[in-house]
Amino acid sequence: MPFEGFPIIIGLELTLACNLQCKHCASSATGKTRPKELSLQEIFAICDQFPDLFVQEADLTGGEPLLHPEWPEVVEHLFKLGIDTRMVTNGILLKENAQKLADSGIKTVGVSLDGLEETHDYIRKKSGLFGSIVSGIETAISKGVPVAVITAVNDINIAQLHALQSLLQELGIKHWQLQPIFSLGRAKSEAINLSDKTYLELGKYIRDLKTNCNNSAISIMPADGVGYFTGLDTRERSWKGCPAGISSCGITSDGHVKGCLSLPNTFNEGNLRERDLWNIWFDENAFAYTRKFTTLNLGENCQDCIYGDQCKGGCSVMSYSATGKLHNNPYCFHRLPNKTTPTTFHTKLSTPNL
Repeated sequence: MPFEGFPIIIGLELTLACNLQCKHCASSATGKTRPKELSLQEIFAICDQFPDLFVQEADLTGGEPLLHPEWPEVVEHLFKLGIDTRMVTNGILLKENAQKLADSGIKTVGVSLDGLEETHDYIRKKSGLFGSIVSGIETAISKGVPVAVITAVNDINIAQLHALQSLLQELGIKHWQLQPIFSLGRAKSEAINLSDKTYLELGKYIRDLKTNCNNSAISIMPADGVGYFTGLDTRERSWKGCPAGISSCGITSDGHVKGCLSLPNTFNEGNLRERDLWNIWFDENAFAYTRKFTTLNLGENCQDCIYGDQCKGGCSVMSYSATGKLHNNPYCFHRLPNKTTPTTFHTKLSTPNL
């Protein structure tokens, strides 16, 4: 039976170039762009394909998207197409671009803050960065830019979440996304860890905040890698498996399409310089790891789980980065409480098990 879903949300990587070399960067982004990155006209041509595929949201990422000199034109073009546009930035260029962002009509700008001053600067490998980012957030909010904060949670910063929450509330942040760190790229080589103990602490923190602070000014948004199927799972809609290739996909700055931009390039499904997005999306062999899933695909961490057919092994990136396999996510609120010894998962990656 032909696949009938649409990519409601698309991650659009404007450039791989970045002005930081963070310890936990899954893309190992540096100051360099990808070879032969898309031109502005090519980006426009790709965006023009979105309405026919019922795309509702485009998330601009990098590298650092604010390094792309024509990002305002991309936002304007998407706005004309009627597509909600959001951006994820490390915040270095936030202050100087605050007015442009305010004028662009962008829906949300997600700014990375990975702990208090010393911790954030350590993870991001730049002294004095924290103060600059906080100042940029204050400037952006004062100009009417809708700012959210994204925190990549790991063993280094888990103890600072309460203090960071207080700071964000003082800044007037309304939305805060908590994302367990992926052991990919530099995060793997720099040994930025996420133990199962830390992961459970994250779940308890989110649960307690949602339970005790329903009227809080700040809204917690657990990422896809936070779950599943226990009282610690606070997502509004029950988890139904990884959405990569089901209701979302990513486009790299050189035109490759994959189910999620956080997945390695071995998951590329095609290039938009060679085929249009409709043909890639509806290719009968595309995104087989999610579209053709059966419980036989479950790995050893998930194969005996009563929720296996629903959960499908959790977040694909969390599973692959931790174990080298799909449908095998070891970070799971249903699974971990039954373990007796906390461990940290850092396994050599293998060829994708599709």
